[in-house]
Amino acid sequence: MSLVTDDELGAADVIVEDPETDEDEVDIETPSAGESLRYFGVDFDVEGLVRRFEREELIVPRFNPPDEANQGTGYAAFQRNFVWKKKQMDRFIESILLGYPVPGIFLVELESRQYIVLDGQQRLTTLRDFYRGQYPTPQGKQEFSLTYVTEDGPFFGKTYATLTSSDQRLLNNALIQATVVVPTGDEGKLAVYALFERINSGGTKLNEQQIRVAIYNGSLIKTIREMNDDISWRILFGSPPHRDLKDQELILRYLSLKKVAEPVQNNNEEREYKAPLASFMTKHLDDFDKNFSPSERKREMAEFSKACSLLVEASGKSALRRNRTINAARTDSILVGLTLALRNNPDITVQEVAAAFNKLESDKEFKEHTEKSTSHRRSVTKRIERSVKAFQGR
Repeated sequence: MSLVTDDELGAADVIVEDPETDEDEVDIETPSAGESLRYFGVDFDVEGLVRRFEREELIVPRFNPPDEANQGTGYAAFQRNFVWKKKQMDRFIESILLGYPVPGIFLVELESRQYIVLDGQQRLTTLRDFYRGQYPTPQGKQEFSLTYVTEDGPFFGKTYATLTSSDQRLLNNALIQATVVVPTGDEGKLAVYALFERINSGGTKLNEQQIRVAIYNGSLIKTIREMNDDISWRILFGSPPHRDLKDQELILRYLSLKKVAEPVQNNNEEREYKAPLASFMTKHLDDFDKNFSPSERKREMAEFSKACSLLVEASGKSALRRNRTINAARTDSILVGLTLALRNNPDITVQEVAAAFNKLESDKEFKEHTEKSTSHRRSVTKRIERSVKAFQGR
């Protein structure tokens, strides 16, 4: 079952569980890397990496707070803030000083010869802060001395400035491998997404939505960000915005399935849903930007805002919650059903919304398709059909 928990933690700490097993996730319509990507390996010395990072030739497009260096790159901000603990930072520096191999970084080359950092923010930021001699904490900047290393070893308590000249040179000249990817052709960005999805494992990995906004910077991503700030939506999901973009992912999920719901409503199979849901959402994001008119953007934002406002009025902040959880499958179908009802009847009342809610709560078929195999085609189409009928009073 797809869950968002725990409402007492606040939206920034909400936990989202994927309802699907590994067996359910079958890749579809993945572009050929040979036709859509060019990539190569480069060895950077540590001192050179730090220098490039300081000069903003290596750009980490953080979404909170926004990184001004990312403006004009053609890529949306996608990176979370720095998350490594001091122990991770110290042990990473010690590993280099001891001569151990360390993981490489992953870059996307821009026409300006700058690079977007897709994977490696934690390592680059740690190196930069060690060279600076300070690292940020909630209490302010602290001296960056190595404390989580072997106590009787040569590096305990050392800062970069207090390392021996020999150890400074060792660190400066140590090599870190970078995989540089250059997207080519119409499906270049989609291919970068597919490649990064496969290599992005281990450590503190990016999730699906963070990868999507790293690759796509079109009008739909910008619209979703604006929708995510809607006052009623923030009441329903929680505030502040989720640190891993799970609130934005729910909006994309709803918009993706709404496109399927329109032909479902009219008994037309022209736009078929294809599992897995994660891949379908990504494909929708790419397709949507090619055909997203200003009038459609305005309509989508208005329908979403009105639906969220009605949900709050009808059931309060718990409208999308069950036992302090948000079921993502239940949420997508409720939003789809209500917004399509608003399209047909803009004057739908709070009482009618509440009645539809009560009907869905007692609908065993609706419940089944929001709790089991939620990305399977039958489950998707059936729960949306039940929701559309309920909110349209059928």
